[in-house]
Amino acid sequence: MEVYFIGTGGGAPSKRGLPAFLVRRQGFNVLLDCGEGTQITMINHGLNIMAINLIAITHLHADHVLGLPSLIQTMGMYSRKEKLYIIGDVKDLLNKVFEETYFEPPFKIEYVDSYEDNELKITPFKTCHVVKSQGYLIEEKDKKNIDIEKLTKEGIKDWRIIRQLKAGKEVIFNGRKLYPEDYLITKKGIRIAYTGDTAICDSVINSVKGVDLLIHDSTFLDDINAKEYGHSTVTDAATVAKEAGVKRLALVHISGRYKDAKIMEEIAKRTFWKSFLPDDLSYYILKDYNAST
Repeated sequence: MEVYFIGTGGGAPSKRGLPAFLVRRQGFNVLLDCGEGTQITMINHGLNIMAINLIAITHLHADHVLGLPSLIQTMGMYSRKEKLYIIGDVKDLLNKVFEETYFEPPFKIEYVDSYEDNELKITPFKTCHVVKSQGYLIEEKDKKNIDIEKLTKEGIKDWRIIRQLKAGKEVIFNGRKLYPEDYLITKKGIRIAYTGDTAICDSVINSVKGVDLLIHDSTFLDDINAKEYGHSTVTDAATVAKEAGVKRLALVHISGRYKDAKIMEEIAKRTFWKSFLPDDLSYYILKDYNAST
């Protein structure tokens, strides 16, 4: 999986763009939130907007959603034919904008509560903002692989036997019954969580337990009562990461009031040392339990 941090700011535009994050996995592209200017940033930096398969919006505050109508209209002008999935409470907003701007998408938009295929699962979870909001969990499905090394040690090299074991079938070999569960290895899928805007709360902690990458609201330093605004401080985000046992934490939705935001990473690391502050257009690669930026 690849995560592109298209916009890591929040509230009003600053040097950091408004919230937008692209998750790519083997040809399937998910856009998380779509702040104003998302499509321009993507087009200017070679990220294909036509390749987006699903868009998930966390809530209806302007900085998270106002780039969406124009993005969809551009897809239409580029003659998109492929269906677009959308998660989030945006149907009424989009229909109103399309009506007022005399636009009708030339492709199908399917509004769904969650998404699942043979490889991937995307589900919402409750967050704690000042308006109705939800975060998203993106999960690769676990895969069963055959333990070739163990089979080889036992002298089992017949591909027909290996295929049957991989299919979950019992096999007789040299008068001995082989059970598939003895020769199958479960490869855990990569898991990514994105909170959107949220204060620190139990529902988020419980929903993101053990994820490989947590992208968490980190709007303020610790000198502000972030909870009053439905946001988190960097220490709040780090506390969630620590209590949830995640592998890495990305600090996002950074307020434009901070001219040098690097201090935010330093403070977060005091609580959770695997915290990092991504810049706009940086990216993060997750592969076989390891990650690199």
